[in-house]
Amino acid sequence: MANRPTFQRGVSLTGLIFWCVLLGGAALITMKLFPLYNEKMKVDFAFEKVLGEPGVGSWTKADIVKAIMKQFEVSDVDRWGTVEFSKLLQIEPPRDGKGRILSLYYEIRGPLCCQLDVVLNYEKEAELPRGTVE
Repeated sequence: MANRPTFQRGVSLTGLIFWCVLLGGAALITMKLFPLYNEKMKVDFAFEKVLGEPGVGSWTKADIVKAIMKQFEVSDVDRWGTVEFSKLLQIEPPRDGKGRILSLYYEIRGPLCCQLDVVLNYEKEAELPRGTVE
């Protein structure tokens, strides 16, 4: 048999440490951002669920706030009370004279690391179906 150089296969200690730090950092950022994203998805779901209710076009702002707050109880969103959420939710007159515009704007802040925060700006607008407002 001829003398052949043997090649070792595997990961060096430096490579292992590099990948552990990289994957650990990605996991840490994901764990910090997921609750913010999850809350946004719960708010989207509550918003869409209430907009899908029959007769929502004739509801008052108080009725809509109450229905969304019920959805928040089910989804475990406890960021606001009814009064605070009522200030955030706006019902505007239509731009083209048809229906009403339901809009919600707020920002969610969450700590990332040390003095660094992550900010998620939430903006949602939807047209309410036509109905008579009592």
